[in-house]
Amino acid sequence: MKKTTQLIPLLSTLFFTACAPIIPNMLDTKDTNTQKAIVFKTNQVHFMNTLKETSTLTERNVYLDEYILKSDMQCQNYLNNPLKKPEVDNNKNSLYMNLFDTVSSLFGVSLVTDTAKAVFLENNVESQDEKKAYANALSPEIRKGVELGRSRYAKSMLNKKSLDLKAYTINNLREDTLKYDKQCSDTYGLIEINRALKEMQTAMHTPSIKTSPISNINPTTIKDKVEAVSKEVERKHSEHNATVAPATQPVPVDVPVRHDNAQHLPHSIQL
Repeated sequence: MKKTTQLIPLLSTLFFTACAPIIPNMLDTKDTNTQKAIVFKTNQVHFMNTLKETSTLTERNVYLDEYILKSDMQCQNYLNNPLKKPEVDNNKNSLYMNLFDTVSSLFGVSLVTDTAKAVFLENNVESQDEKKAYANALSPEIRKGVELGRSRYAKSMLNKKSLDLKAYTINNLREDTLKYDKQCSDTYGLIEINRALKEMQTAMHTPSIKTSPISNINPTTIKDKVEAVSKEVERKHSEHNATVAPATQPVPVDVPVRHDNAQHLPHSIQL
């Protein structure tokens, strides 16, 4: 009954959105700690064109154009809906850690990035909320990263339109569309952010190597956002520590004190 209840909001999500997600291993109880997120998949229900084994070259190419256009629209809806996206997992943890290391190297803000890295090394309720804060702050850059990565892959797909059906088969196109869908995720957006930061790092350390900066991803903006969230995390930690660890007051304790030629009398001593 519990598993059925969990599926009800997911079915509602499918009804009201333009994309048809996949629910991978939703009923798998072997790894309950792993986030079982809805994975993006382009919804082809309202496509004007279909892809069949008997599709002609023209039909294949028309389908490809429509797929890229409508998949991009649906991907944006998916990325803008935080309820459908997974939490920060181990793969994303590594990407965030790389991001923080590169930001520290580029801008010399190790104290800031050390705070961020400490958050992503933890695995408790408090750290999960803090991870979300970093993810939310960087969400515009992450979306830009997804757009850039998918745009690059879409271009490679469109370049294949000139190939005949033997060189670029129907199955080849299907495989490409699966890969294209897979790139509609925060993970791929973070990969693009890391690529942008690495290119800037390379340009700084090896001026002789010409690199063209990745458009729409500004490393300085990323640094400013990481810094702002880290300051907020430090502030909350300080407030929490002040609340749970108040200064203790000395407690008077009666301790007998021995005096020569005198009786043993209790004295109150502050410890």
